[in-house]
Amino acid sequence: MKKYSESDLYDPIKTLLISQGFIVRGEVKGCDIAAVRGEDENSELWVVEMKLSANITLIYQAMERQTATPHIFIAIPRPRRANEKTFRALKKLLKKLEIGLITVALDSPVKHAEIISFPESTKRSRKETKRAAIIKKEISGRTVDSPGGTTKTIINTAYRERCIKIACLIEKNGPLSAKSLKEMGCESDTYNILRSNNYNWFEKIAKGIYNITEICKDYLENNKNTALIKHYSKDSL
Repeated sequence: MKKYSESDLYDPIKTLLISQGFIVRGEVKGCDIAAVRGEDENSELWVVEMKLSANITLIYQAMERQTATPHIFIAIPRPRRANEKTFRALKKLLKKLEIGLITVALDSPVKHAEIISFPESTKRSRKETKRAAIIKKEISGRTVDSPGGTTKTIINTAYRERCIKIACLIEKNGPLSAKSLKEMGCESDTYNILRSNNYNWFEKIAKGIYNITEICKDYLENNKNTALIKHYSKDSL
């Protein structure tokens, strides 16, 4: 029997949510999956926490996410029998806690996800929280996804993506100023990224002019086949 990991749950759930009109991203601000549907203040945020089995850690994580949005779900592999006593008890508990449930058919030749129940709290309107706004901003700032449920891998946050875009532009065009980079499509915080230099990727070589470091060059070379580097590669800019 094949041994599955949490990341195996991700693609079927992502497919399900995309089919319902969501933009989906994995590993967003501590959430396994965060998805947004709609625009501006009317957008709807869903958060899904995944585990290979339902346990207290999963329930606690889901309850923590309720501070951001009422649309909270847990996701687990589907049980062999829908009428299992423990599965019925789980659904009853989640209903009381106002948490939704998604199951993933990992045992099927066509792996797919299904929404078993919705959070009861979604019936009540709630004002968007500051945390929800932060999660939505992170989703909108990412071009390439980082699958949820992964461990020991670098997460391509919106901030890292902006750094990569700057690095690729400098690699292609040579040393540049923050003003020039912004004229090429970089974000308004470009100067702060260059100055703070959190990844040791950039070095100031003249007044207002920055180049990439050897550390950055090695990173771009070693990751040149990844989706994000390809997207911002020399040929695509």
